[in-house]
Amino acid sequence: MKEEFLGHKGDELHLLRDLYRTQQAMLSVIPRIIGISSSRLALLRLLAVENSKEAGVMEIARRLGINAAAVTRLVREMEDLSWVKRRSDSQDGRRNYVSLTPKGRQAFRKIHERMHAFERMMGETLDSKDVQATIRVLAALRDALEKHR
Repeated sequence: MKEEFLGHKGDELHLLRDLYRTQQAMLSVIPRIIGISSSRLALLRLLAVENSKEAGVMEIARRLGINAAAVTRLVREMEDLSWVKRRSDSQDGRRNYVSLTPKGRQAFRKIHERMHAFERMMGETLDSKDVQATIRVLAALRDALEKHR
């Protein structure tokens, strides 16, 4: 019989622990697979998929869950790559709007394809029902986390 440690025998399922370990692995490996940092990917995705034209720095910060200074640094890095452009508000020069350049859209398409290629590779070992169940579990976890904000 196993000795209990903190009320656990060691054979219980630990969804949160496994999700956390997976997140850590994804944060370190996925950027190498797709060729871009997760923060750059988040901004590219927001501008390419969720906002068809442009987004304000404060809106980006809110939607990505990071502060405006971090968004400004990220935008500056991506401006250096010619992936995004920044436009000042004509009525309030303190406000900036960010949009993808054609080069940024092309980069996003390539990165998006690398992500899909990785998912296809995973699909070779996973049943579509398993993938659908995983998506439902992750959505339920996000909902539970939102309730505890």
